[in-house]
Amino acid sequence: MSKWYSTSGEQNDIVLSTRVRLARNIKGYNFPNKLDADSALEIINKVENAVSNLGLGFKKYMLSQMTENEKQIMIEEHFMSPNMLDNSIPRALFISADHSVCIMVNEEDHIRMQSIFAGLDSDKAFDIIYKIDKYLADALNYAVHQKYGYLSSCLTNVGTGLRVSYMLHLPAIVKANLADSLFSSLGKLGATVRGIYGEGSRANESIFQVSNQITIGKSETDIHKSINNVVTQIIAKEREIRYAVFKNQGIKLEDKIMRAYGILKNARLISYKEMMNYISNVRYGITLGIIDIEPNILSTVMVETSPAHLSGENQKTPFDRDAERAVFIRNLLNKTNY
Repeated sequence: MSKWYSTSGEQNDIVLSTRVRLARNIKGYNFPNKLDADSALEIINKVENAVSNLGLGFKKYMLSQMTENEKQIMIEEHFMSPNMLDNSIPRALFISADHSVCIMVNEEDHIRMQSIFAGLDSDKAFDIIYKIDKYLADALNYAVHQKYGYLSSCLTNVGTGLRVSYMLHLPAIVKANLADSLFSSLGKLGATVRGIYGEGSRANESIFQVSNQITIGKSETDIHKSINNVVTQIIAKEREIRYAVFKNQGIKLEDKIMRAYGILKNARLISYKEMMNYISNVRYGITLGIIDIEPNILSTVMVETSPAHLSGENQKTPFDRDAERAVFIRNLLNKTNY
């Protein structure tokens, strides 16, 4: 099955992905930051037994058996958070056969399950993750407080344990110097902004993650509706600025976009940073109707030419990666006749 980034989704020129994540812990065990190795293995076994009956073909990855490069690939594909690398206790990752669901075990919480889809598609992500959660709730004994809800090692996840995140490409807002004021105002609306790989990471060529800030005091439905409204407003603002800039700059902007597209299709050497800059411009062109390609083509390039994907276990040099990246992009764009 295709991974999320290689498929198309609603408003995919701006919304790269939608992710719905739930944080859960099992009653009777310390949180992962105070968990011993034997207990950590017990939790992994409990989760493995539970998910094996879901019929979704989950595959288990023990982090202790993965190479550093394999771990980085999982992070680049957003199946695993960088925080999974910070703990020395046994940890595991379960990924469904269709790659739409992954479950991190013994990250910050015993269970961090998430569903991720391309574009603006929170309804589909909600549907599948809550079906899995309902099943696991029956199979495992979740730590739940009558007043506060699901317990978590992080106070911002206490309550519903729900985090709805949208990965957004916002070059027009950034270039108009509106990002700081916009993002600072989101806190009042119950939202927060992070970098491309979540908490503690930085934005990469105008790509940000926007998600709900707290999970306590509101129902899952209210959180879902609230963050959807916020993201819808951000998308509308980004589109408004894109068209306004095009109206003012016209052929100058079109030339910049087409030059970026031309370099991607013909370059023989290209760094990841340089490539991300060109992809940003080409995505801009898709919105304006200047370039007619599916945005998921660019998402595939963005993920599958990331450093770990190209390095392999032989740890290729930056020069070799730049050359291989250029070949990958040329082959993909020219093969599809875009």
